[in-house]
Amino acid sequence: MKFILENRKGLSLCISISLISYIIQFFEILIFNSKIFDVLIISLLIGIIIKNIPKKIPSFFSREDKAPKFVSKNLLEFAVILLGFNINFSIIKESGLSLITIVIISVILSMCLIYMFCKFILKLDKSVSILVATGNSICGNSAIAAMASVIKSPSSHVASAISFSATIGLLQVIFLPFLFVIISITEFQYGIIAGLSVYAVPQVVAASFVVGSEAGLIATQVKLLRVLMLGPLILVVGFFSNKNNENILTKNKIGTYIPWFVIGFIFASIIGTSGIIPENLIKYINDLSKILFSISMAGIGLTVAFKDLKVSAVKISIAVLISSLLMIIFAIIGISVFNL
Repeated sequence: MKFILENRKGLSLCISISLISYIIQFFEILIFNSKIFDVLIISLLIGIIIKNIPKKIPSFFSREDKAPKFVSKNLLEFAVILLGFNINFSIIKESGLSLITIVIISVILSMCLIYMFCKFILKLDKSVSILVATGNSICGNSAIAAMASVIKSPSSHVASAISFSATIGLLQVIFLPFLFVIISITEFQYGIIAGLSVYAVPQVVAASFVVGSEAGLIATQVKLLRVLMLGPLILVVGFFSNKNNENILTKNKIGTYIPWFVIGFIFASIIGTSGIIPENLIKYINDLSKILFSISMAGIGLTVAFKDLKVSAVKISIAVLISSLLMIIFAIIGISVFNL
């Protein structure tokens, strides 16, 4: 309570940014009938703008107290746990061995290749490399936010990875449907390509249903299979990211190597799959998770300077483009191998 009182101005600012983001998204859907920019992106961008404007902000807000750092770490970790309730492993039964195999192999290969490309070819920081690889291999903004908490990424790295990945993802929404016409593929095949290569879930929906309902349903299913890879991925990265992992199995240090919220995420996923919690309640939990992510993104934005984004803008954009092309190639190879 003391922390809230001392940092109420900063907390109010983060919450207000999130609220404004939801209002913007409401009009976005009303005008364009689609989520062009996810609410997390909007919160992040507004936060960055407010942080970098030279003018003073109203006195009942603050950019300087401890609230932005608190929401970008502690609140973000809690949001990651709640995200787990929305993970349902039952989709594995419905997808068939061919789709599951394509997704698992593609995600693992993409994660490794994009990380190495970022780290060793583009010479990006290790943290940025992991975030870009995670976001574009798995499920976009939420994956980047979750991984950022695991590897303790600086806010500027999170902002860069999300901003430029989402921008390239928007280009995919616009141009990927032309692939359906150019190479004369079926809706089912296009659904696999879109679900495997497009950055975020809303963008997958936008890029696939425009082609047809079958393409949209398959793309969504493939994308959800990618989302299921988030849990194992953050578990593995959390396990190996600590530099002192030689004593990992001694002295009860497991919690040091696997962050508490990752364990919470896994348990939440198991509970979400079990069916113990009613579907309508799961929906409310997912909405709450989204709100907390939005507030966290506002906090991250409020700690990022424009100059930090400029440093790696081109390199990250190149990495995201390469990642998208890789996923398209993997999808086409998978379709050919399994004769889908």
